[in-house]
Amino acid sequence: MSKRLAAACAAIMLLTGTRSALAANVVLYSSNDVQTVNSVVEQFEKENPGIKVSVVRAGTGALMQRIKAEAANPLGDIFWSGGLSTIGAYQTHLQPYKSPEENAVPAHYREPNGLWLATNTHVTVLMVNQKQLQGNPAPKGWADLAAPRWKGKIVIPDPAFSSASYVALYGLKQTLGSDVFAGVVRNAVIVGTTSAAYQGVANGEFPVAVTMEYAAQQYVAGGLGEIRLVYPSEGTFLSPEGMAMIKGAKHPAEARKLFDFLASRKIQTEIFRKAFRRPLRTDIQVGTLSSLPPLSAIKIVPLNDERMENDRADFLAQWRKLVSAR
Repeated sequence: MSKRLAAACAAIMLLTGTRSALAANVVLYSSNDVQTVNSVVEQFEKENPGIKVSVVRAGTGALMQRIKAEAANPLGDIFWSGGLSTIGAYQTHLQPYKSPEENAVPAHYREPNGLWLATNTHVTVLMVNQKQLQGNPAPKGWADLAAPRWKGKIVIPDPAFSSASYVALYGLKQTLGSDVFAGVVRNAVIVGTTSAAYQGVANGEFPVAVTMEYAAQQYVAGGLGEIRLVYPSEGTFLSPEGMAMIKGAKHPAEARKLFDFLASRKIQTEIFRKAFRRPLRTDIQVGTLSSLPPLSAIKIVPLNDERMENDRADFLAQWRKLVSAR
């Protein structure tokens, strides 16, 4: 290599290193799916060329445990997104932040001191494959699923591993009582993951799954005509998700900028268009963007997040007892 070429290469390497050093780094802990995270991060970095985002992906529970373990030396800056009840259980490890975007979210989806902000909510639905009904009527509500004719035809994720399934089954028991709850459990095929449930119905293995609205709607939007969403007549349940700043974060200014970006109307709208994750911002009307009904048109049974989290161990013990006795 000539001296002139070597000098040019050295200059390029020096310039690249200088640019990298000037770019701030923010660490995002996220339980969202890879496609959603990558798409949002790519757009954020494009609009904020001085900030690079490093992503650590895992389940909400695992990431919250990691945040707790790293409390003396936080390695993450921001968490996005997980169930509010789980986030609330780790609130001592969160840093308050009042985003300018929060006023678009109803007050009951905001932590009063700014410890977290809800971004979207999952709605529990019955995902029905009409071909697999073989001419029989689809269930209209929870009580229908307790009837003997549904034995082996309902697929439900194990609530010990699926937070959305835990909310659905906890809400079912609270709303309709132990007898209907036990009847549904007796009839259910239990799977280990949320995706195994809705994929099982989409693939024609089961007629009905207890799952989340966004997952079922992806198949409807994708043209799978036999898939139908049923909102139970007795009422259904919400699983709000949110995000939070990590206490003691090393890049608070960059994390706040990312927080505002994720909470913005533009990004929440894009996420819904791509993944049907229902936003909680009141200035986004999902009925104009999809065939889904507005939240106001769905019968919602409210659940107490704190009580639900406190009841988790007892509920899961009862669940395991019912499953083992079948």
